[in-house]
Amino acid sequence: MEQNLTALQKVSDDSTTPVCANKDDAKTRCKTKGKRKATDGTISKEPGKGHSHKRAKSNRVATRKHEDFYISDANTVIEVDGVLFKLHRSRLVAKSLFFAQLLENYDKDNFPNDDVRVEIDDKGTVYHLGNTTTADDLAALLKFDDNPTEYYFQPPSFLTLAPIICAATALRFETYRTWAARVLEQTWSSSLEDLTPEPKEDAAGVIVLARSCGLNSVVKRALYELARTRRISLHDDDVLGQSVLPQIDRADERCVGLMKELLVTTWSEVACPPQTTQQVTWNERVHESGLYTKFLFDPVCGVQGLINIPWKEEGWCTDCIRSRRAAWRKIQQKVWTEMDKLIPDTE
Repeated sequence: MEQNLTALQKVSDDSTTPVCANKDDAKTRCKTKGKRKATDGTISKEPGKGHSHKRAKSNRVATRKHEDFYISDANTVIEVDGVLFKLHRSRLVAKSLFFAQLLENYDKDNFPNDDVRVEIDDKGTVYHLGNTTTADDLAALLKFDDNPTEYYFQPPSFLTLAPIICAATALRFETYRTWAARVLEQTWSSSLEDLTPEPKEDAAGVIVLARSCGLNSVVKRALYELARTRRISLHDDDVLGQSVLPQIDRADERCVGLMKELLVTTWSEVACPPQTTQQVTWNERVHESGLYTKFLFDPVCGVQGLINIPWKEEGWCTDCIRSRRAAWRKIQQKVWTEMDKLIPDTE
């Protein structure tokens, strides 16, 4: 769990005030974050440098071996965040398009990205991945690779799934990424039929992850989860048990505000209709029961609550009930569709 929490913190910012990330921040999870200068004795993909000094004396940085994934009989050493992983070359090449390109073609100056460098000296070869991924994310992916069936019957939590998605996306473990993306999409379905009144945790983290790893199909549900909370501002503490929310893009933050306005306005119009001959019954069922307050920011589930009320027991005629429920379902669909117009396209 400690490892997973660290991974999630890397999705978000370490500050105690979740100010929205800028455009550069949104790209830091599953894309390269910057370039590091190659040291002497390395093969570096830089114009004009080629592959000279392969056997020159190198200045290795201080590193430590990963406690679980420095395998004694493996043959390929990889460094990330100062952590050394010793893994089996054949499995890396078979599972990852990134490593297939790096390990099979590096002598041809065809690195997967400009952040990678290869260091060769008398101690052997080390593949430095730079900011391509993080040590925690890579370890999470390798743990999953050890036992892919572990989550066959019970899907992993978001804290477990997030680092697997990040590493699988950055290192192009396509099969694992496809699986993890499917699990996330099932958990954060954008289908109206899958919406329930129970709030979901980690919505902000899901948005950050989805935006940085190209999984935008889950963004709508996550934005709705933020919008339907009673949190007035994303900078307040303690919503859904999260004292500090991961940073979301300013465009997504504005979207949450617009969604919240749409939801409150819609529910007020539905739950506070003009006076009718059935006003007493309506007040009892909707306002005095607490239904109006409960779904103040969630008209989609609030309308479903209205649909589920046994109005016939309150003396409503069959035609009136049928007509009202049909109108309420149209309102649900309209609100869910209107939200699509508010969601920013950040691709």
